Amino acid sequence: MSKELDVICIGAALVDMIAKIERHPIDDDEVFVSNFKLLSGGAAANTAYACARLGLKTAFIGKLGYNDDFGRKILEDFKDVSLDTTLIKYSKDYGTGSAYVAINENGERRIYAYSGAANLLSTGDIKREDLVKSKIIFLSSLRNITPFKKAAKIAKKNNIPIILNPGMLIIEQGFDNIKQLLSFTDILIISKREFQNLFQFIEKKLELPLIEEKAKNLFRLGIKVIILTMGEKGAIICNSEKSDLINPININQVIDTTGAGDAFSAGFIYGFIRNLSFKFKDLKSNVMIGNIIAGNCIQELGARNGIPTANELALKSLDC
Repeated sequence: MSKELDVICIGAALVDMIAKIERHPIDDDEVFVSNFKLLSGGAAANTAYACARLGLKTAFIGKLGYNDDFGRKILEDFKDVSLDTTLIKYSKDYGTGSAYVAINENGERRIYAYSGAANLLSTGDIKREDLVKSKIIFLSSLRNITPFKKAAKIAKKNNIPIILNPGMLIIEQGFDNIKQLLSFTDILIISKREFQNLFQFIEKKLELPLIEEKAKNLFRLGIKVIILTMGEKGAIICNSEKSDLINPININQVIDTTGAGDAFSAGFIYGFIRNLSFKFKDLKSNVMIGNIIAGNCIQELGARNGIPTANELALKSLDC
């Protein structure tokens, strides 16, 4: 059956209020803000935006406040990259969510997120007739995981690959509470910090043998592929048989790490959509694309300003 969409991204769409500072404050302290910007954000929304900018046929499912200023900004930015907004839901009781982001001179950030309407996405908002239009379903960083579980069940029944990038809002709920969602997942994209928190070994150094040992718990649930993003060290990809480290690209300067993981996910999806292959060599190639997109993202302020188009990506890939 021909699919209308390459990917549907489900999760939060927020507006990021980004402040540039020299240092992060201590208790009862005040710091000077040298630059301030209002940018569209939210993990799943960032990935959706990046997928659309890369030329994928992309839709977003999430909940915004009804006809408020932040919601209108999000919709306008989506339309700039021809992203399908027809599946977005609206709340008359809660406004569009926001995140307050402070970034110091080293690109280190502190985020305070108010989910607002985003966390009110419900199982009733997830429709089978919408999801079956897509080749891939991508889920990311929403505290309320009940709509995620419904979406994942629908995808499983219809042989649609599920990619989960949980974020700390999901990971901090604990392994037992998210076990069912993990069992529906085909590809898990998870940060180093999230992986450590999931298995509660933060005090230990994260070496490849330990990663492989802990990953067995996830493979037993049915997950086929785990991608562990390691920041400046690149990304580790594992399946039940092998693992490998994919090095990051060389970059000039880290300006802002906000949205790096979201950009990585979009790059991986862009590669994966070409053949939906679970062969290890193909997955490694997709991770390389993810590293390119993430590397470009962190050289600009905000989660979306460094995202290349498909043509720009082709040129950057030749340079790597």
